[in-house]
Amino acid sequence: MIKQPRIILLLAFCATAVAGIAADAVEWSSYTVDHSQSIAGGLAYTTQVSLSSDALQEYGPSFQQLSVQVTPETAQRLHVRVAPVGQQRWEVPESIVPRPGAEASLSSEQLSYDVLDLAEGHPFALHVIRKADGANIFDTRGHRFLFKDQYIELTTALPADADVYGLGEFTNPKGLMLPRDGTKLALWARDISCANEYANLYGSHPFYIQTNVDGSSHGVLLLNSNGMDVSANATALTFKVIGGLVDLYFFTGPTPEEVVRQYHAVIGRPALPPYWSLGLHQSKWGYSNLEYMQEVVANYSAAGLPLEIIWSDIDYMHNRFRNAEFDPHRYPVHAMSSFVEGLNSKGQHWVPILDAGVAVSNGYSAYEEGGKDNIWIRDHSGEETFVGQEGGKDNIWIRDHSGEETFVGQVWPGPAVFPDYMSAPGVAPWLQKKIQRFHAQVPWSGLWLDMNEASNFCSGMNCKPDVAVASNMHWLDMQVPKDGNISVLYKMLSTCVMKCEQPEPSNSLAFPPYAIQNYKGPGQPREAPLSSNAISPTAMHADGSLEYDAHNLYGAAMAKSHYEAAVEVTRKRPFLVSRSTFPGAGRYTAHWTGDNAGNWENLFYSIAGVINSNIWGMPMVGADICGFIDATQDGDPWLNDNRLPDAEYEELCNRWAQAGAFYTFSRNHMGYPARHHEFYRWPSVAAAAGKAYGLRYQLLTYIYSSLFLAHSSGGTVLRPLFFTSPGDTAARHAQQQWMVGDGVLVSPVVTPGTVSISPYFTPGAWYSTWDYSRIHIEGDVGQAVQLDVPLGDIAVHYRGGTIVPLQQYAAVTRDVRVSPVTLVVALPSGTAAEDAAAGVVPPYAAEEFCRSSRQENADRLVACGVLFMDGEEDAPVVTSDNSLQAQFVTVAASDARSGSVTSRVLAAGGDAAAKLQIAAVHVLGVSSSSDAAHLAVRVNGVEVSASDVEFDGATGVLKVSGLQLAAGQSLELHWST
Repeated sequence: MIKQPRIILLLAFCATAVAGIAADAVEWSSYTVDHSQSIAGGLAYTTQVSLSSDALQEYGPSFQQLSVQVTPETAQRLHVRVAPVGQQRWEVPESIVPRPGAEASLSSEQLSYDVLDLAEGHPFALHVIRKADGANIFDTRGHRFLFKDQYIELTTALPADADVYGLGEFTNPKGLMLPRDGTKLALWARDISCANEYANLYGSHPFYIQTNVDGSSHGVLLLNSNGMDVSANATALTFKVIGGLVDLYFFTGPTPEEVVRQYHAVIGRPALPPYWSLGLHQSKWGYSNLEYMQEVVANYSAAGLPLEIIWSDIDYMHNRFRNAEFDPHRYPVHAMSSFVEGLNSKGQHWVPILDAGVAVSNGYSAYEEGGKDNIWIRDHSGEETFVGQEGGKDNIWIRDHSGEETFVGQVWPGPAVFPDYMSAPGVAPWLQKKIQRFHAQVPWSGLWLDMNEASNFCSGMNCKPDVAVASNMHWLDMQVPKDGNISVLYKMLSTCVMKCEQPEPSNSLAFPPYAIQNYKGPGQPREAPLSSNAISPTAMHADGSLEYDAHNLYGAAMAKSHYEAAVEVTRKRPFLVSRSTFPGAGRYTAHWTGDNAGNWENLFYSIAGVINSNIWGMPMVGADICGFIDATQDGDPWLNDNRLPDAEYEELCNRWAQAGAFYTFSRNHMGYPARHHEFYRWPSVAAAAGKAYGLRYQLLTYIYSSLFLAHSSGGTVLRPLFFTSPGDTAARHAQQQWMVGDGVLVSPVVTPGTVSISPYFTPGAWYSTWDYSRIHIEGDVGQAVQLDVPLGDIAVHYRGGTIVPLQQYAAVTRDVRVSPVTLVVALPSGTAAEDAAAGVVPPYAAEEFCRSSRQENADRLVACGVLFMDGEEDAPVVTSDNSLQAQFVTVAASDARSGSVTSRVLAAGGDAAAKLQIAAVHVLGVSSSSDAAHLAVRVNGVEVSASDVEFDGATGVLKVSGLQLAAGQSLELHWST
């Protein structure tokens, strides 16, 4: 049960009396408090501390003096920034994560926490507590704190019975909870399959949520882009960082969802994707020509399955994978343009891939224009680099316009250069010109940003073709065959065949004193050099920043640049999907969990993957359905004999199609050598997908409305079940389920040969989406309930206390968005007061309209919901003039024999307000003792005809139809018996 205490944060520069030990015996403290000084004009102050003892000198000397700036920013957020005195240090640029600062009107009387410092001369420790019970939020006492040029060590105590979530990106084989066994988790963006367990993956997110045994929760962000290891054991959590600052934000919750909202207020709330992007996406690396892709689209239609978006991987690219250029043989521009225009006329869309690396190739406009605009990331030395075989057509010297050397690596095109999206002044006009030209040729609807860690198949300070080795030059010169068959070529494409300059062992950027657990690959040491398959850490950006510091920001900077360019080009709300991310990237892009594998383990791993992405501020997220790599978990993706048997693969895809239908971003995607697994390939999978996506498409507006809430206020859409009842510790282990918004619970099958599951349900009422049958969980803890789920079925439930807008199925989203709405009112099983006593977090608890309704009707049943819709123009900015925004509240008697459903319209602009109608209301959980013969229903003061009212006493479902009410007008429905 979560208590709602007044919060106090105690920042203590700890006196030895607090620690209970003598000052001369404090072995853990490296710094001593000198003095503190208030900062004029606010509540913030700065404390200076001096080095009193040093440790781990093999990592270099510690800074002599540190400045500790303490800033209360809101009643629930504290900011603490620690930096060396008198030195300029790298920190995350404001262009990537703008800092919100303190609320202008904040006063000490408004604070729900105090910030206290103690006398001079005492050991420095950071101790943050919750006032009501004295529980720690952050406590470094008794733990070593070191601050060196290339090594920062910071440790906080953790209760043994608390659970920790977040931190990544990595694949956790145990699910959502972070391991507490001391496993070191590296945060260093890397191009590697997410099927690898505990490997550092594509993004860096140094944020965690701690949920205590009573359910109270708080969050901690270390806003730092440098490489780091994070580990937790039974008693503590430790950051070991190889640069930057200690820039900490504390979020006091106290519910997990409130923590996430408070976090998103700092890093930026997520972008709202266009409505059409909620449809089914289909992709494969290996659609070798346009005819193949046309066949896929036709097959979906013939199978009666919805297909909204067809994607192009690098297959469409010309001349050895040039970004944004079409191959004239396999994807001729005129034919491709005609195909996409035909898609658009049917309400369908096309999304192509853009990789980070740009081909070094004469005659390639993106490369030549980028050189003139000085946009490439630069090398460390400023010397010439020769690229191209002597006498060959690509015989060029790689230099930018300023005369400094450009960093050259190798990706799919061979030699490649990398745009400096973070700081090159010319990158914005270059990019806008590039994608404008691309869009003018073929009107893409969204962009897929890949390989943006940024990936580099070679490792070194700079690379060039190895002209002395004929076999290497052969692979670099080989072109993609006209038929697109790269079965011989594709493995060598990702093998470094260039000659690279290697750093000296003494180079502290390439080999910092502390080696993080950078994952190289299965069976290899977990301390790979930072340059391993990445841009060298010695490379430089236009503003002088080192890649050593900025590496983890590449994907976020690329997403930001593409978002801004796409708005200029299309004048619509962009749809981007990025592999590499950092805090704040969700303001611009959706995310997918990366190159997973087609096996049962990866189906399970995907659940934690999509939930973590939501916590990190990217609610539009999914995993590659049925798997990108066709391999068992211990198999080699290059060997076809290390994969599931055909029958089991079909079963996996059956179950994954149904689970994937309830990712927010729902895409079937597969790698080049993988078996095809489009849903229509098997009749059983087609039937399973048809059922699951039939429900998804009915729920599109509910999902869209949930995404709009996250966009407006922050927070998750896909979230753990335990968020509904944080004090229910058993719910934290329900890691094979997830909530979609406040009102829908998804419980898929994730193991082979399974036709019965026992999903967990937290206290309250839950209703099957398929037949409205009810599960009632009494008390203050939940329980597992056995359910039959034959192959082709999936368990999905409405949560009591929610109002869910449901619409009619259609094959494309444009036809769903204007179809009539049925409001499904899922009544709770207990009154608002009873829910509060049970410790559950009711649906829409963070929304003021719902919270106040529960407070005003504590002895009654209360349900809430929202509806958001805008027009097909996908305006970049949502306003009250171009959208419909409505809130719904149901208040019913405790026996549910009578009640009301009312709406409050906040905005009624745009096409949606004119077109969208409420056609029916279904109330679930009405008392079975209600007298159907005397049931009366009035809508806006007019009694509804008995022929439009249906009540099933056995199930407690009341259905009211034939309404035809404009959704942009107020609704007031009453029922009574």
